[in-house]
Amino acid sequence: MPMDRLDVGILRELSRDQIVWFGRIDPRLSAAEIARQLRVDRATVGTRLRSWEKQGFLCGHEVVPSPLVFGAKIAGGNLRVEDLRKKPRILEDLSLIPGLISAVDHYGEWVALLYAFERTDELDRSRRLISRLSGVGEVTPCIPFIAPVPTMAPTRLDYRILDDLKSGPRRTFQEIARSVRISPKSLVRRLEQLVQGRAVWYLPILDFARYSKAVVSRFVVAFAQGSDAGSIEDWVLRHVPGVTYLFDSSTLVGAGDPFPPMLDIGAHLESVGRAEDLHRELLGLKGVKDVEVLFPRRFYLYRTWFDDRIRAALVWPPGTHPPR
Repeated sequence: MPMDRLDVGILRELSRDQIVWFGRIDPRLSAAEIARQLRVDRATVGTRLRSWEKQGFLCGHEVVPSPLVFGAKIAGGNLRVEDLRKKPRILEDLSLIPGLISAVDHYGEWVALLYAFERTDELDRSRRLISRLSGVGEVTPCIPFIAPVPTMAPTRLDYRILDDLKSGPRRTFQEIARSVRISPKSLVRRLEQLVQGRAVWYLPILDFARYSKAVVSRFVVAFAQGSDAGSIEDWVLRHVPGVTYLFDSSTLVGAGDPFPPMLDIGAHLESVGRAEDLHRELLGLKGVKDVEVLFPRRFYLYRTWFDDRIRAALVWPPGTHPPR
């Protein structure tokens, strides 16, 4: 089946405002808003999402509190797999690493990592532990990211909802509402407030290896200081109809040494050949220094860090905060 505009449109809405990294729009809550943006019927969006689930492209949904509500920060890094035969086991063992909360597996030897941390020494410890996993050839330094700051704090009821959500990602909101003893309407309203208030991240777990309509590509474009990033963005939007997200990822890097300007582009393309053509065209643009092409395979979320803090929030006395 060929790639179509509805798929690209839905993925673009899910990617809006850097949802790829930090989450925001939950289509179970916002199907009507997505449909309005795409000028289609809400049922059309729902049908397409269900078809993604059936084919295994949309593996499920994860809803977790933002690490920032616990006073933590986040950082990114990468690991290089030395032996591809060991990569499935490495991705499984990453769930054992303290502070490792997410990974994006790409075709080949590289896996992108996302950490939560309270102290910088925790990052170094996690990195050293990853380097000791069998089959890991290299672990890059951890770079702090600027995550969206929550505008509200979850209540104990909110933590009960989040705790219940993890027990069954495919449970209906009606079932979850009965479990936490509130009305479905109140549950949906509260979740919408938490997601919009950045206190909660919604993350779709996508398996791009199961997506048969297009080649999913990621282009990391580095350009020289002083280059016109806006003109490069305009060129991409004019010439690449399958763009699902585009943002300057260098603006997400925390304090420290200046980070070179860099565009992160996600696109659904007709073929690998078109990806190579686009790679060459990007290299020919004025101001572009380098282009790295990656092919995402699957998103992973590791819940241990979140679940430990949700449990602490549920037992800590009202009016106080769980330990950090």
